[in-house]
Amino acid sequence: MSNTRIVLTAGFAMFSMFFGSGNLVFPLVAGYKTQCMFSYTLVGWIITAVIVPFIGVLGFIRSEGNRDAYYANLGKIGAFSVVLFIFMLVGPFGIIPRCMLVSFGGFRLMYPEFPVWVFSGLFGLALIALSWEKNRLVEIIGVFLTPFKLGGLAILIIAGLWLAPEIEHVATPAKECFGYGLKIGYQTMDLMGATLIACSIYEYLRKQAGPSFGKKELFKLGVLSSMLGGGILCVVYYGFMALGAHYAPDLVGLKQVQFLAAIAQKTLGNYSAMVVSVTLAVSCLATATLVTTMWTDFLYKDILRKRVSSHVCLIVSVCVAFGTSLLGFKKIMSFLGGILEWLYPLMIIYAIYKLFDKKKSPSPVCA
Repeated sequence: MSNTRIVLTAGFAMFSMFFGSGNLVFPLVAGYKTQCMFSYTLVGWIITAVIVPFIGVLGFIRSEGNRDAYYANLGKIGAFSVVLFIFMLVGPFGIIPRCMLVSFGGFRLMYPEFPVWVFSGLFGLALIALSWEKNRLVEIIGVFLTPFKLGGLAILIIAGLWLAPEIEHVATPAKECFGYGLKIGYQTMDLMGATLIACSIYEYLRKQAGPSFGKKELFKLGVLSSMLGGGILCVVYYGFMALGAHYAPDLVGLKQVQFLAAIAQKTLGNYSAMVVSVTLAVSCLATATLVTTMWTDFLYKDILRKRVSSHVCLIVSVCVAFGTSLLGFKKIMSFLGGILEWLYPLMIIYAIYKLFDKKKSPSPVCA
């Protein structure tokens, strides 16, 4: 496979993996709250929701896809504890149930009386099917799911901005908007998911590039892929934040997970339900599939030491995520928000340190 195709597939896969449930909600919320000052919010957002997560990706690739090498500075017990805590937050107690609920928000446009527990159950079955074969994860997401996601997002952004009303003026100081962008960028939890994403991406790059590529060459492919994935994210985030700013008066009184559906209804009319439903479902499935696969692998190898089948671990994990989703989006975010307030800044410092850490990594095994 040519280097260009490798970079395109990996870059699109990274975009699709990062752009999940929170990324569909929080940029709209940020635009809604800061309105005409959203450009300052966007700068803060890009720092914590784009630049910092990709620093984590590149730091992990520099460690040759080895999770133990990446967290080696924390000691054996410290590294395992941190990894377990992160996996639990981004796995069945955080991102996976959040993906179920955000995806359900779009589905309700077509079937408003449909029970959330039935939808979460069906979403879980789809997750099990997509996660059953781990080895094709990057290819499935980068080649098959991403085009549908990008198409739906493009329709929503272009149609929304084309018909958008004028942004109302607010007197919020630029410094405050920038700080808000930094803070709300934490809510995506993308730095936590970065090492999970990097593990899959590194394995894909190493497999496709072949044995002739050394560490520096693979890192270069990782940089190019990250630039592509991060660039697409920045464009989409700008579009979503602008939508939130333009349509702020129409979003008053709505729940955050309803923002995208409300904007689509106003701009696309009768076509909105299908476009939003497909976009949300594919976006959330791509992210949830990655997280489910990585968490299951960790549970199977590191916690249960292969004493239970990996497929049993997968089914149990999805069932736990299903149960967590029944708590509702607001309760899940309230739980996660308090933890991220203190954990995320520490992870940023560590990610920057690992990007420039020159200590030799162990053998490249993605654990």
